[in-house]
Amino acid sequence: MKEPRTRAGRLRLIGRRALAEHASGLLSAKEEALERERSRLEGYARRAEVAWRAACAQAGESAVRARMLGGAEELRGRPQGRPATAQPHWQVSMGITYPGGVDVVAGDPPPLTATAGLGPAVETYRAALAAAAEHAAASAAVSRLRAELTATRRRRRAIDDRLLPAVDRALHELDLHLDELDRDEALRVRLAVHARDEGAR
Repeated sequence: MKEPRTRAGRLRLIGRRALAEHASGLLSAKEEALERERSRLEGYARRAEVAWRAACAQAGESAVRARMLGGAEELRGRPQGRPATAQPHWQVSMGITYPGGVDVVAGDPPPLTATAGLGPAVETYRAALAAAAEHAAASAAVSRLRAELTATRRRRRAIDDRLLPAVDRALHELDLHLDELDRDEALRVRLAVHARDEGAR
């Protein structure tokens, strides 16, 4: 702490300590809020993963059924038309931008007509695509939130474990220095008074 070894320097150190304590409190409150949001989003991401895996399993079963009904040749064909797209809904919370959801447009339906089982298979694959996009968005949100939580915790610990102890040490050393100056000044005053009194006799 490079402050003048004066009472004004002490006041600045006290102000710096108060500011650091305030910053630590704000970061601690943010950390708690991020923890709650992380817990909520992790639960949502787990449910989204379960839904995605279930949708994938259902799509796989419907594809097997369609192949067994004679749609294997058409299922091997090249995709045609407009491809599927996914557009995340970005939201900002506590200074973090992360996907709060996602819109999926499945694209043009393929012209599959070999068997009646192909239509339901296409729909189950579209549902699996939407579930995959939702899970990806939830996972990305959790990842960004965890990164911000780690950074916030690191900043708070830097203040609590390094800055505040350093300010406290500097204050202690300055207080010792100022006490020594006060004692020296008091001694000089006593000696000056004593010398004056001796001279007056």
